[in-house]
Amino acid sequence: MSSLPLWAPDTALAGVEIRVSTREGGVSQFPYDSLNLADNVGDQAEFVTENRRRLAEALPGDAVCWLNQIHGVEAVEGKMGIVPEADAHWTEARNLPLAVLTADCLPVVLMARDASCVGIAHAGWRGLAAGVLESLLSAMPAEPASMTAWLGPAISAAAYEVGPEVKMTFEQHSGEESGDCFQASHSQGYWMANLPVLARRRLSRAGVPAITGGGRCTHGEPEQFFSHRRDGPTTGRMATLVWLS
Repeated sequence: MSSLPLWAPDTALAGVEIRVSTREGGVSQFPYDSLNLADNVGDQAEFVTENRRRLAEALPGDAVCWLNQIHGVEAVEGKMGIVPEADAHWTEARNLPLAVLTADCLPVVLMARDASCVGIAHAGWRGLAAGVLESLLSAMPAEPASMTAWLGPAISAAAYEVGPEVKMTFEQHSGEESGDCFQASHSQGYWMANLPVLARRRLSRAGVPAITGGGRCTHGEPEQFFSHRRDGPTTGRMATLVWLS
């Protein structure tokens, strides 16, 4: 394995490994510097290929399961060599890293407490409101009550101003449960949305009893994380990964 700098949060769950890439350790040039892992944001293809090679070298099996993310709710079983159009995947296989790419959206890891299966979802506000977490829970071969969830780095409520249509969408899907996840912005008619709390509500409602993480803000850590809201549309993506060891 390579010495690529990856964040390894303490999940205290035996048999499960989580890693989060940072901006460090890659070859991409400004404004994608340096470990951009997305192949659809305008970065040079050869740089992305090298960055993904370095990431794979730092993981078991020297390969990663990727998705073609579309802000939807499709959840599929992870398969090496296949890149499906989906926003969540899961596996029962050992040493098979599953990845989602983000730059403000919320990565959500689901783990069976007996380490029999793991899954991960890309939860931007559209996918979160439409039910990507519930879709992943339904697809996985374990009951929600036997699951633990971990929330990765995402934009925090202090930096995430949204329009009234976002709040309305959540209210239509979740009713009163999402109301206090939106605080009035200084801009009239706009709201500050709390993605981690919205995800916690959805997970708890679905029956997941233990939820951790959600404390790191992509917008507020420019040296570590890419942020679409902070940097604009021309920026890179980090990977959050999970696998059974």
